[in-house]
Amino acid sequence: MADSELQSAIGNNEECVNLFSDCDNVFVVAGISPLIDFQNNLNRIENYLCQKKIVGVKLYPGHEQFYLNDPRLESVFLLCEAFDVPVAVHTGWDNPHFNAPALFADIAGKHPKLKIVNCHLWYPKIDYCYEVTRDYQNIYYDISSLADDKGNKSKITEVLHRIANENPHRLIFGSDYGMCDPMAHIELVDRLPVSDETREMIFYKNAVGLYGLSRING
Repeated sequence: MADSELQSAIGNNEECVNLFSDCDNVFVVAGISPLIDFQNNLNRIENYLCQKKIVGVKLYPGHEQFYLNDPRLESVFLLCEAFDVPVAVHTGWDNPHFNAPALFADIAGKHPKLKIVNCHLWYPKIDYCYEVTRDYQNIYYDISSLADDKGNKSKITEVLHRIANENPHRLIFGSDYGMCDPMAHIELVDRLPVSDETREMIFYKNAVGLYGLSRING
C-alpha cells in the first residue's frame, strides 16, 4: 500500500508501481490525500486503474488532518466504484475522530456498491467499531496491527472470532509495513477457533476476491 505523501519511506505511488511492474505476485494499492496535489494524483490513479497497475486506493485520515467524509473524497469513492476496486482506510491509533466508525457507516450507506476496507478495526475500540459497522456488508476488516497488542489478546481474539463466525468473508489478513510483526499476525489467526476453510478465507481467499487478484492475474 503506497503512501499518500510524495516523499515517504513507504514509497509513493509512482515508486511502488515502478518497483513492482514486473512482479506477478505483488499488487499495489495507491495512496491519495485531499491535502496533497489531489486532482493530479486522482488523474494518475485513474490512469493506473485503466492500465491495471493498481488494485485499490488507500486513504490515511488521522495520519493526515482530514475526515473520511470530506466532500473532496467523493470523486475517489466514485472512481473506485467505477473500476470495482476497494478503498482501504487507516483507522484508530492517532486522531481517531477523523476515521470514526460512524463515518464508515455513513459512506457505506451512501455508496452500497463501494467496497471499503477498515484497516485496524479502529484500534483499540475494535468491538465498538464492529458493532457500528457490522450491518454494512460492503465494509471489510483488515486485522493489521492487532497482533501487536500483547496485553489484550483475549479481547482481540474474541472480537475477531465473532466476525469470523458472523461475517467470515469480510475479515482480511494484514501485516502493515513498518509497524507489525507478520508472524504474530499469522499466530493470531491460527489461534482463532474457526474451521480450516474460514482460516483460508482470512489468510488469502477474501483478499483475492476483494481486490480482484485472480482477475488481474488473468
